[in-house]
Amino acid sequence: MTRRKKQIYLIILFAVFIATIPVIVLFSSGYRLDSRLKLVKTGGIYLHINQSGAAVKINGKALDKTNLLEDNIFIQDLLPETYYAEVEKPGYRPWRKNVEVREQKVEACYPMLIPLKLDPEWIPEYNAAQNEKGEKKRSLNKEYSDAMELFKNFNKPEESILPAWTDSLTKKLRLGPDRKLKEDVFLYRRENIIFAEWKGAYDRMPYFLNPDKKTCAFSSEKKILSFGFFPERNDSILVLLENGDLFAVEIDRRFDIHNIYRIAKKCEKFATADERLYFLAEKILYRIDFSQ
Repeated sequence: MTRRKKQIYLIILFAVFIATIPVIVLFSSGYRLDSRLKLVKTGGIYLHINQSGAAVKINGKALDKTNLLEDNIFIQDLLPETYYAEVEKPGYRPWRKNVEVREQKVEACYPMLIPLKLDPEWIPEYNAAQNEKGEKKRSLNKEYSDAMELFKNFNKPEESILPAWTDSLTKKLRLGPDRKLKEDVFLYRRENIIFAEWKGAYDRMPYFLNPDKKTCAFSSEKKILSFGFFPERNDSILVLLENGDLFAVEIDRRFDIHNIYRIAKKCEKFATADERLYFLAEKILYRIDFSQ
């Protein structure tokens, strides 16, 4: 190879290097070419799953699975468009959502995973026991009596560590059977529609609420008997209809898939305590523990 050819090759390689620098910079900055060959900034989807063993798919393609060390999934460098997100876990009902990704935005979702078989556990009113003489003796089941108290207090405002603030907010929002508050998420019912609004600081508003107006969390042609927050969540609710169906409903209505799951039939009333749901069906008390 002559010296002149070497110089030409070096000049070509240098030109290619110079030409690729902007591409590398744009790529590292999150820019991509969309289907119209237009340069756009990418976005992402953050899935707060909080359970190990859940598989995530985007547009039918398996991407990742949660584990004991990482139970949330962050999918980045996505072109601005709508993606079909799926979260599946063996023994649980699948969660689906069409997520619209925008430039330089990360869309956060909290998938609600409900077991396929809930297997409500019967809670008897009395415990069977025997005295020292071997005679059968009945004693009141404490869990049963505690659950009955929950039903009585379910529609009363929850107490806070700041009583003065609680009293003020309770009076302001007129909390009661048709007006509930949890972690600054305010629920209220108008006929057979349940709305959700944010009552906290604007910069802390969660993803699932509309910042400009109230969010319609649930509507039904059937009469709504009662409603409340899902155990240990402020982004999902429980709704009891007049036909006895009890539903778990996510508040998130940003996209066109609204996940609703029936979790009990012939329900007469319900109440929650921590991650437990208690409900009466045909005068029998049942418990569902969502921590398992």
